[in-house]
Amino acid sequence: MAKRKQRADAAVFIVNPQAGGGKSERDLKHLLEEIATIYGNAKIVFTEKKLHATDIARQAVKDGVNLIVAVGGDGTISEVAAGFFDAAGKPLKPLKDAPALGILPAGSGSDYARSIGIPRSSAIALQILQTAQTRTVDAGLVEFSDFDGKKRKRVFINIADIGIGGEVIEILERQGKKLGAFLSYQLATLRGLLAYKNKSLAITFDKKEKLEGNYTGVIVALGKYFGSGMKIAPDAIVDDGFFDVVILHEMTRLTMALKMQKVRKGTHIHEADISVHRVKHVAIDTNARALLDCDGELPGQAPAVFSIIPRAIKVVVPPA
Repeated sequence: MAKRKQRADAAVFIVNPQAGGGKSERDLKHLLEEIATIYGNAKIVFTEKKLHATDIARQAVKDGVNLIVAVGGDGTISEVAAGFFDAAGKPLKPLKDAPALGILPAGSGSDYARSIGIPRSSAIALQILQTAQTRTVDAGLVEFSDFDGKKRKRVFINIADIGIGGEVIEILERQGKKLGAFLSYQLATLRGLLAYKNKSLAITFDKKEKLEGNYTGVIVALGKYFGSGMKIAPDAIVDDGFFDVVILHEMTRLTMALKMQKVRKGTHIHEADISVHRVKHVAIDTNARALLDCDGELPGQAPAVFSIIPRAIKVVVPPA
């Protein structure tokens, strides 16, 4: 079979103009000018709706470009990464001959960028992009129910979770991020904890080990951070072929609130009511309303099944 012809000078930058609550027009214009100076032949495409970035990226992969860059936050990066997969594939597989995925953080959280060592500084992130140093990282697939009860599947690249995280994202979507990423997440988390009720869940690891009971949350992690810098899975490695699953066992609202600073530092995993499991497959069943947070987005709810997709995407990273 003949190899797909690549356009040697082709790069596509997929820009979310609403990232970070709407990056200032001046900042965005400056960033785009820098991109044009360095990548004169680059194609710059703005997203217009949810999941639009996935369609743009998938077409760019099929067109044979050499580099696809996500310009935005974790949601944008996640959508772009999903475009590296064949949506109709059973099982879902990465598209062949896919280019590298570059990241220019411009969102409110930028947690995945933090996990792979890319700073929020656009100037430094652009320098990293030019090194073309790549790391082949894992991705995750989650199969879940949408809010109409239909079965859906979605790729994620950083963190997905069931429980308190989903309810925090639901609050965040309502309140917005006008206070900035850090304060907005903190406020949404506190509001979520005040109203939260632990969920009755059945959790199965690698189709054999099973836990049942009431839980505050289940975090399925590829990267270390979520929630604008919370080090929820401090030992997670983005290319080890495993999820780090952090189980928040049943806690009172006060107990969880008191642990927030430990979660930010990553020291919470030593607490008696928190456990970590390194696995490749997680199934979560429940009769309760348990929302799914997927890379900072809210696509649906449990029941949900999470599967690792090892060595799925080449991502541009800082030189070792």
